Amino acid sequence: MGSRLNEPLTPRTLERPPSSVSSGPSGRTRHRVRPGLKIRTKLLLLVLSLLAIPWMGYKSVREMEKFLLDGQQQALELTTEGIASLLGNRKELFDPAVGVPEVMGRSFDVLPTELDASLSIDATPKDWVAALEDARDYTSAGSLECTVDYNPDSLAVRHGLGIHDKHVYAFFDVSDDVIIFRDPELVRLDKSDQLRLTVQVLGMDIRRYLLTARQEGRMSVYLMKTDWREPETGEALKDIAASIALTESGYAIKIRIPREVIGPRARVKFEVIDIDDAKNREIVGTISTDPDPFMHGLGQVRLMTPALAKLVEPLYISEANIRVWDRDFRLRAELGSIFPERLISSARSKRGSSWLDRLEGFSVEVYDWILRQPMGGIKDMPVDSSGEDLRILSKVITNGDRLSERRRYGNAKLIVSSLPIWAEGEIQGAILIKQSGNRLLSLQYETLRRFTLLFLGVFIFLAIAILLFASRLTYRVGKLQRETEQATTPEGRLLKDRIRSGTHAADELGSLTRSVSSMLQNLAQYTRYLEKLPDTLAHEMHNPLNVVNSSLENLQYSHRELDDDKYLLRAKKGIQRLRSILTSLTEAANLKDALEQEADQFEWFDLTELVTGCVEGYQQVNPEREILSEVFPGKVQFSGVPDRLAQLLDKLIDNALRFGNKEGPILVSLKRSAYIIRLSVVNEGSTLPAHLEDRLFDPMVSSAKDAGQTHLGLGLYIVRLIAEFHGGSAIAENRKDASGVEVAVTFPRTETG
Repeated sequence: MGSRLNEPLTPRTLERPPSSVSSGPSGRTRHRVRPGLKIRTKLLLLVLSLLAIPWMGYKSVREMEKFLLDGQQQALELTTEGIASLLGNRKELFDPAVGVPEVMGRSFDVLPTELDASLSIDATPKDWVAALEDARDYTSAGSLECTVDYNPDSLAVRHGLGIHDKHVYAFFDVSDDVIIFRDPELVRLDKSDQLRLTVQVLGMDIRRYLLTARQEGRMSVYLMKTDWREPETGEALKDIAASIALTESGYAIKIRIPREVIGPRARVKFEVIDIDDAKNREIVGTISTDPDPFMHGLGQVRLMTPALAKLVEPLYISEANIRVWDRDFRLRAELGSIFPERLISSARSKRGSSWLDRLEGFSVEVYDWILRQPMGGIKDMPVDSSGEDLRILSKVITNGDRLSERRRYGNAKLIVSSLPIWAEGEIQGAILIKQSGNRLLSLQYETLRRFTLLFLGVFIFLAIAILLFASRLTYRVGKLQRETEQATTPEGRLLKDRIRSGTHAADELGSLTRSVSSMLQNLAQYTRYLEKLPDTLAHEMHNPLNVVNSSLENLQYSHRELDDDKYLLRAKKGIQRLRSILTSLTEAANLKDALEQEADQFEWFDLTELVTGCVEGYQQVNPEREILSEVFPGKVQFSGVPDRLAQLLDKLIDNALRFGNKEGPILVSLKRSAYIIRLSVVNEGSTLPAHLEDRLFDPMVSSAKDAGQTHLGLGLYIVRLIAEFHGGSAIAENRKDASGVEVAVTFPRTETG
């Protein structure tokens, strides 16, 4: 039997540090709080839900964008049909004889001069200038690509182009402050002042020619690879003749090219390359005959017809490029451009340096990144986009197809429409119209952005306002919660009878605060009544009980035959039970006040000696029961009130005597670890009901009622009060083998030895 009793006396709590010991009242019911969001978080989520509005607006914009582009494409197709109908059956307009060199709009294309006679390569530059009447000047205002430290005034080109018989003649008068000839010791050909010629025949690959010279006189012409560094073959070409002559301002280059090299449908580009340092021989500047790098890399020899341009001009539409081609793929008329300046929003143009302006600028940039701001024109068109035009023209002019399509270049959108032009049952040419699809989208974008920025401003204001309101509300609720919790002790005793702050507020929370304060006042009044009730009952019932008890004693004395009367004995036991109840009520009611007064009466004593003495005393009083002890072999120094600890142990042993088996032993155990001191009482008998495990230490709660006796359930309640008074906690649990109950009190170890 002793081994069975020793079984539960090695609890895991002996190995726990003080931080793991609960300081709250044991056996108290704790409500489980479901995880959830706080008021401030809920309000913030409510505000964030408003972001669905701009998201839906964003989706609507995308749908509207498709609708606008479809409408714009249909309108462009109608315009194309109108121009094609206008130019139809006018074969004379496409006669090569009526074409004249003409520059339309912002074009930088190279125009030929019809020569009366051939030009000699060995002729002077003045002779070439005199023959080429339509020469053009190219400076840094045209297309000049250069390094950061390059002087724009150090390079300029005057260029002319002529045609006679089977040859094309090109002349370049270059103003260059430093002339660098080719070094014969260098293998690479791109390390000197040079002229580059790029030719692309319709439907064929691009050919690249590089002209360079070691000195004044004849130049070497090489067919080059894509990177312009190495020739396709090591031998110079003989069909293209060129020479270089020094001038006062630089040098002049004269070129004679067979017409079969270029052809009527070829696209041509000349580039003058400038190198100023003979040591590093790095390119510092480039001037091109086709200065628009966004359109294509090759210019085109054009034969313009003014009459065509005048007919088409009334039908011109904004931000569109209208081109009329003949069946030999020569450009005959051109109107408009798709390369206007990019639209700049008023918000950006007015951006200042204040933090508000910077914030607005940042929001605009974020917005542009999300919505992908359209461009006013098509500035980001790739260099080889002209190949797409040739593809369309080839199908339209050759097959008579009607083509309409949309292209996309980054954020830019381009709408293209092309139709053949018929005359006398034959295709004489084609009309090709390209229009930026971003004009309407840009206006739409600006409107939507202003609306969105306004919405975001309102949203941020509302978010801040709601956040401040939620913070204030959370603070008030939290303060009410803290004051309410501070109004009572963990065991439920009231410390104050009202809420001091927040009672003057006129809103619903103020009403709630006043209600809570009123409730606390009522509870305080009722608590004071309950606290005084035991003393009142004891005082009021003391005299009647004495009278009844005296009457019973007189009755028994005057009538000896009633000594064994069961009714008399039952009455005397009832009187004793009433006295015991009143004593227990008075003891429990006065214990709290007594403990508060004894807070400064702590002393050091040997807990082992106290436990051993109490066990011996109880064994003497109850000889019929076996009360065993298992204490720490050494001294257990403890700081507290010895009388209260003896009272605690008295209640524990009394509880074990009352509810344990009458024949079973009772074991009192005292153990010490590095952190805690554990005092427990174990008895054999019935186990605790599951519904009472968390409430056994509450007042007026008892685990059982035996026959003939009533228990108020105040004994373990007194144990809890004394344990908490000494900084400990109490717990009751069934033994692992279900043979009885163990009630244990755990104290933090405060001694240093």
